[in-house]
Order: sequence, then C-alpha cells, then structure tokens
Amino acid sequence: MEIFDFTECEYSNRNGSYGGAAGDKDGIIINGEPWIAKYPKSNEGMAKSDKLSSTTQTPLSEFIGSHIYGILGYPVHETLLGIRKGFVVVACKDFCDEKTRLLEMRTLKNIHIPEMNQKFQLDLHETNDDHLVDLNELFVHFELNPEISKIKGVSERFWDQIVIDGLIGNNDRNNGNWGILSCGDKRELAPIFDNGACFYPKKSTLAIEQLLKLPEADQARNNANIQEPFTLDGEHHLNYKFMLDLDETKIPASQLKLLKASIVKNTQLVESKLDDIVAFIKLIPNEYNGFEIITEPRREYYIKSFITRFENVLKEKSNS
Repeated sequence: MEIFDFTECEYSNRNGSYGGAAGDKDGIIINGEPWIAKYPKSNEGMAKSDKLSSTTQTPLSEFIGSHIYGILGYPVHETLLGIRKGFVVVACKDFCDEKTRLLEMRTLKNIHIPEMNQKFQLDLHETNDDHLVDLNELFVHFELNPEISKIKGVSERFWDQIVIDGLIGNNDRNNGNWGILSCGDKRELAPIFDNGACFYPKKSTLAIEQLLKLPEADQARNNANIQEPFTLDGEHHLNYKFMLDLDETKIPASQLKLLKASIVKNTQLVESKLDDIVAFIKLIPNEYNGFEIITEPRREYYIKSFITRFENVLKEKSNS
C-alpha cells in the first residue's frame, strides 16, 4: 500500500472553503485536481488514558472507513493517506466543482412547510443539538420535504449508513455528514463522506491495548454499545444494537421495511467481502519515513472489533 508525501502539493483555489470541527483542512492540488487534506485534531481535553497521544487518529480512521465503504461497493469519496506539514493526513478528493455544491442534510432541513410543522409539534422532541439526529423529524422530512423526498434512494442510503457505520464504529453520522449534490436543477445523493469518527480515533495505543486485555465477553459488549448520534422519543445517543432492533412500535412501517432489507442485504455483502476488508487493514504499513501510521495493537483491535460487531450484532440480527 502506498503512502504519499503531500509536502509539495500546492494550495487549490478552493482553499479556505472547508470547515468543520474535526481538525484543520487544506485545499490542495494532486495531479491537477482539487483534494482536501485533513489534519488530525489535538487530543487536548481527552481522557487521561487517551492523552498519551498528542493528536487523534482521524486521518487513519477516515482512510480505513472510506475504503471499507468502497470495498463494499458504495459510492464514497476517494481517499489517500500521506504526510503533510509534519502530520499524517488523509487527502479526500473534492467531489464538488464550480457548478456542483454539496447540500448537507442540516441545510436541506431548513424549510417551512405547514404540514411538517404541525406534525413536528405533535410528535417530535427537540434536542437543540446539531450533532443529534431526531429520527421522527428525519422521517417526516423524507416524506414531506420537497428537496429531500424527491431524491432517489435517500431513505435506503440512511439505513445502509446506519448498518455500515455501526460496523466501523462511526458515532458521528449527524445531519452535517451526509447530503446531496446540487448542479443546476439536478439533485443526487452525494458520495459517502466524513468517516473520520470511526475506529476509535481519540484512543491512544495504550487505551487500545487495555481494551484488548478485557475478557472476550466484555469486548463483545463494548463493541455492541457504540453510541450513535440519534435520538428517538426522548432517548438520546442510541447504540448500534438498539438501532437494528427498532420495530413497528418505534418507527413507521415503511422505514422498518427498509431497515430490515438493509440488514439482510449488508449482512450478505459484508460476509462476501470480509476477507477483503481484513486484508486491506493488514496491508496498511506501520510507518512511513519515520511517521507512525498504525500500531499492531490498533490494527488487531480494528479488525477484531469489526468482526465482533458483524458476528454478534449484524449477523445475529439478520438470522433472527
């Protein structure tokens, strides 16, 4: 697997147009095309056991999570792992241009429709938190929002992300981390992007080693309890198993049908590609030109946690 040196990459004319709280970003040019170089975020303020690492592992997480989506055949932004300004960074190919822009789900939700407002007042529990997604509210937008409801496959994409994000431990698929591409009158789902919260990017190697020492039952329980950025009927930060166990008492029948279909489809898909996913993670080099890329304990736990969630949560649910 090739690791790249982005030191000499020039800034793109889109530099400065990228934001977000997950670390600094540069717009750069690679082979004449615009990319986004994402830097790790400082670990300041993390738990004591995690502060042994000065920065998070978000570039590595973005790289691995995105490639897993790609291995499974999902449209995902292209990523490269490399070095820039003394850091391990991930370069993400810019899927927008001068004519095409990304509309995040939180932007698409900013619309006034009397029928929606009436339903919101009756059914919804406001969270006042941009990082939490109220499922009832989202389902109403899928049905009534004129920008969202006409996008082919939007509900299916949501549930597929639920299933795969849970496997890779991504706990940050909020309304700013998925959306659509707009080009004139054309609207289509954007590639899957912003996967930097998967695979425990804030945990140091020491914290990972401690997790590996836990009894197998405790590891399995921890892996199943990944907290998701969703709220439903006043319950916040629902975990992966809870999301897969949703039933007709919790969500509309139309959405439950899509959830069940996604569980079955992705169980078969992951099983067919599991060896490829493990092989990909094993190919990541430990270091590049003196920069640590991945430690062996981290590699071991990434593989182990993925397989555990697949076998003990997704596959078990598919067979039930």
